[in-house]
Amino acid sequence: MREFITLLYVFLPAFIANSTPVLAQHAPILKQWDTPVCAKWFGSHKTYRGFLFGVLFGVLVSVLQYSLRDVRFLSSITMLHDTLQQSILVGFLIGCGALVGDAVESLIKRRMHIAPGKALPYWDGADYMIGSILFLIPVYTVPVPGILFLLVIGPLLSLCANSISYFLGIKEVWY
Repeated sequence: MREFITLLYVFLPAFIANSTPVLAQHAPILKQWDTPVCAKWFGSHKTYRGFLFGVLFGVLVSVLQYSLRDVRFLSSITMLHDTLQQSILVGFLIGCGALVGDAVESLIKRRMHIAPGKALPYWDGADYMIGSILFLIPVYTVPVPGILFLLVIGPLLSLCANSISYFLGIKEVWY
């Protein structure tokens, strides 16, 4: 059980990086970065603003984890935060992996003729986890039971966060 809690904590930057683009779109000062990365491939919802701020917040969460690594109740579940440089790298890899995974899933949806913002059940919540797991491989290889856990819990957490965002008026859809 502790291994799974540790994995949730390690991948916290992925959860935050995946949520940040939705929140960043509501910041008026960031409107200048609202340009789609490539609307033809990924749809109009994947913007430079979302990517940059998602990765940035993934790194910031990882640095926060580094600064909290010696806190009693967190020290037992903290890994990959031995140095500040390692934490920055881990946050970058996980944050970038989350958003690249999301972009790849958007590319697949475009090829399947699914409109931007429309659901692709399960994959809308698993894409960022798959990307994060793959991008973290140069630093840490998640064991198979951990991968299975993340591929179940990631989409569930994503669905919960999206539903809350919808009811708060932050997102237009609940999924």
